[in-house]
Amino acid sequence: MHKLFSMLFLIALSASAVAGTPLGGERIKQLISGNTVALHSIARGINFKIYYAADGTAISHNESDGKKYKGIWRLTDSGEWCNHWPPAEDRCGQVIDNGDGTYNRMEGGKLRSVWKKIYPGNTIEP
Repeated sequence: MHKLFSMLFLIALSASAVAGTPLGGERIKQLISGNTVALHSIARGINFKIYYAADGTAISHNESDGKKYKGIWRLTDSGEWCNHWPPAEDRCGQVIDNGDGTYNRMEGGKLRSVWKKIYPGNTIEP
C-alpha cells in the first residue's frame, strides 16, 4: 500500500511540475499545426475556433457573430507563438501548459486567451 501511495504521489508531483510550464516552439507546432483550437479570448470576451494550417495560414471563426477571418501564425526563434489578423499588428507571446489539457496564451505577462480544446484537422466549415 505504501508503495502504491508513493507511486501516485510521484505521478501527481510530475503532473503538477508540467502545469504552468511555457511550451517551446516545437511543442506548440506539434499541438496546433494542422489542427483547430477552440479558445476563449479574455481580451474580447468571445469564443473562437481557429484552424492553424501547417503552411502558417489561419482561419478564425467568431462563434458570437459567425464571421470568419484570415490570418497567419508563426513561431519565433525564441519559441514565442505569434499571430497576425490584418489590419492589426503581430501579437506574440508564450503558451503555458495548464496541466489539464488547456493552455494559456500570454502576451507581456498578461493572459490573452485560454485554449480550451484542440481538435484534429480543420473543424471550421468553409
